[in-house]
Amino acid sequence: MTFDITYYKNNVTDLILFVPQSPSAGLPTTIPQNVGKMYNKGIEFTVNALPVATKNFTWSTNFNFTQNKNEVTDLAPGLTEVLTASSGLETVNRTAIGYSLGSAWLVRSGGVDPATGSRVLLNAAGKRILYRFAPNTGAGQFQWSNEDGTRYNKADGSANTINQRDDAVMYNVMPKYVGGFSNNFKYKNFELDVLMTYQLGFYVYYGSFAGLHDQRFWNNAVDVLTAWKNPGDITTVPRPVYGDNVSNGSGLPMDYNLFKGDFAKLKNLTLAYNIPGMVLGKLKLSNARFFISGQNLAIITKYPGPDPEVSSNGNTSSAPGVDRNTIANGRTITAGVNIGF
Repeated sequence: MTFDITYYKNNVTDLILFVPQSPSAGLPTTIPQNVGKMYNKGIEFTVNALPVATKNFTWSTNFNFTQNKNEVTDLAPGLTEVLTASSGLETVNRTAIGYSLGSAWLVRSGGVDPATGSRVLLNAAGKRILYRFAPNTGAGQFQWSNEDGTRYNKADGSANTINQRDDAVMYNVMPKYVGGFSNNFKYKNFELDVLMTYQLGFYVYYGSFAGLHDQRFWNNAVDVLTAWKNPGDITTVPRPVYGDNVSNGSGLPMDYNLFKGDFAKLKNLTLAYNIPGMVLGKLKLSNARFFISGQNLAIITKYPGPDPEVSSNGNTSSAPGVDRNTIANGRTITAGVNIGF
C-alpha cells in the first residue's frame, strides 16, 4: 500500500471577468478584463493498494480525496463585486471579495404565510416580510408588508422592497470536497473496472424548479396542486396569481430554489475478456480484447434535478452552479473489440 498527502496553495492573478462600464464611456455595458486575484488552497490525499494478488485473481484499488477552499481576494480598483448573467431568467452569480468565485447570491425565503398565502422573505436583518403579487392596482404591482399587514419600509426610509442588493446572502456553489474511488478486478482472462466519483459541500441553484412554479401559463410541477387556497393552509407553494414570477424565485432569485448538490456517481463500469495467448498465437495476433462499458450508470444524491454536476452556463467559471432546463450527463453503453496485429 502507498499513500500520498499534499498541501497546496495556488495564487491566481489576472482573472478574466466582465467588468461593468460607465454608460458615459460609450462602451458595452460590460467588457472582459484581466482583473482580480484569488487563491485555491487545500489538501490532496491518495491511497493505492493491492488487497489481493493470487495466481488467478488480483484486486487493485485507488482512493483519492481533495479538500479545496476558493476565495477571491481582489478585483479591479474601486470594484467590490461582479455580477454574472446566468442562462435563463435569473442573475444568480456574484463574484465578490472574501467569497468563492461565482457564489450564488440569493434572498432568503421563510416559506408561505398560512394566513394570506403570501411568500415570506427575510430581509438583511432576518425580519419576515410578506410579498403579494397584485397587478393592475393603484398601489402598484408589488405589494410588500410586515406580518401585521402594515406597509414595509426599510429602517433608512428607502424604497419598501426586498432586493438582492441589500438583502441577499451568498451561498457556495463550488464543491469543497471532490474525489474518486476506482477498483480493478482480474480473474484469469476476465477484467472488471469500476470507477466512482463524488463531490460534496456545495449548492446548486435549480432554475428549472423556479420555472415549474412560474404563474405565466408555463408548464407547472404537480405540487402546484398543493398551493395555498384558504387561511390556515400549510404549504410550500404560495397562492397562485396569474403573472406572478417573483414568488417562485424567477424575478427575485431566492434560496427556495437552492438545493444541496452532494452526489456520488458510478461514473464508469467496464467488463472485458482478453483472448488467451495460446489462441492469439494461432490467430497471429498480439492481443485481442472484447469489452462492454457503461458511463454515468447511477447516481446517489438528494438533488431533485436530473444531474447536479451540470451547469447551464457551460464552462463559465464566474457562473457555476446554475441548472435551468439543463440536460444531464448522458448514460452511454458501448461494446467493442480491441485487436493488435
